Amino acid sequence: MRRSEVAVEPHKGRVKRPNGATLWVTPSCNSDIGRFINLLVSMHDMELMLKLKLFEPRKGKKMLIEETIRQFKDCVNDWIQALHQLGEKPTRTAVHRFAYKKLRQKYSQLHTDVLQEAMDLAIETYRAWLNNPNKGKEIPRFDKDCIYFEGRCVKFDRHFISLPLAGKRVWLPMHVPARFKQYLQHKHGRVVLKKVKDEYYVYVSVNIPEPEPYEPRGWFGVDIGIRHIIVVSDAEGEVNWFLNSAIGWKKNMECRISGLQRLKDKGVKKGVWRVLKRFSGKVKNRQSYINHCIAKQLVLMAKMWRYGIAIENPKGLRKGRVGKRNRKLLHKWAYRDLINKIVYKAKLHGVPVVFVNPKGTSRTCSKCGAKGIVKGRIFVCKKCGLKLDRDLNASRNIALRASPRFEKRGFHMEMVI
Repeated sequence: MRRSEVAVEPHKGRVKRPNGATLWVTPSCNSDIGRFINLLVSMHDMELMLKLKLFEPRKGKKMLIEETIRQFKDCVNDWIQALHQLGEKPTRTAVHRFAYKKLRQKYSQLHTDVLQEAMDLAIETYRAWLNNPNKGKEIPRFDKDCIYFEGRCVKFDRHFISLPLAGKRVWLPMHVPARFKQYLQHKHGRVVLKKVKDEYYVYVSVNIPEPEPYEPRGWFGVDIGIRHIIVVSDAEGEVNWFLNSAIGWKKNMECRISGLQRLKDKGVKKGVWRVLKRFSGKVKNRQSYINHCIAKQLVLMAKMWRYGIAIENPKGLRKGRVGKRNRKLLHKWAYRDLINKIVYKAKLHGVPVVFVNPKGTSRTCSKCGAKGIVKGRIFVCKKCGLKLDRDLNASRNIALRASPRFEKRGFHMEMVI
């Protein structure tokens, strides 16, 4: 199998195909109570957000886009002013009756649905400001360079999108990746046109029907590691997957950024702000990319084996269920983001997912179920003599707790989604 160029550490273990063949797997970006009935959420359409880049529009169309953005921002701010005049938390009906006719005349070039979207956005912004305990005396002001459209007023045709701009409907060319073409065939909801620097992007909300999850032949246990991002294994130990290099990369990046920040604060070196600006968002974007790669590889591997994915429930881990040192280490990676990506990708492929209680998984023998001891990074069972990496042992116990045939050991599944 050709290895991917994704910048995460390859698996330190072998994966056997269901037919018995051995395969080395590398991460690739290409490539709540009950049992199976409630393994995922109840069946319904799931919502995805597609990001599509527009090709550079011609001068006339670009002027229309800029004018529509300006009018939309002013319209949202006028709706916020109307909300403030009506008092705290007015109903949508009251806001509409109070200001719609006036704003309809003022912004006659805006499409009716766009005017309605401006009202909805103003209500969201104003309510968020009211609920903020640190809000100031001045009411919020909307200043983002974007336009909101209802799905019914937007049309798609191959790599073109039709939008009702200020007084005119125009067709704009856009780049549609091959993987997104199938999604544009489904029903779409809200569409947002956003300007980023000198480029324009379209964000399309689409409803995708979820496939019915299959009944798993087994489970892959996913342990959230402190030394590793995740450790994955099945109950029999045929899959052993460690991922750990990216945590070190993030730590190095944070050290570089903090060092540059100190230089900037002291004024020792000129031009440091340019470097900090370049690093801005780099760590977060890289984390998101690596999490996408890990989640996709895990889901595709589970689908190939017809296995389910059992994840340790991280709820409350950072609030006191583990030691202070380990709670600090749990902030070294975006684990919640990774779990969310695993869940939504599993829903797209019909892979069942469960959350299990991780209590005692590192100190319970995955072979005999007896309580063992942990020496550093190694788990040792005094009853059967098993010696194993503590995170790998925990991932196998997580897989066991999701499996019905191992309930006699006292394992139980806590919650499912």
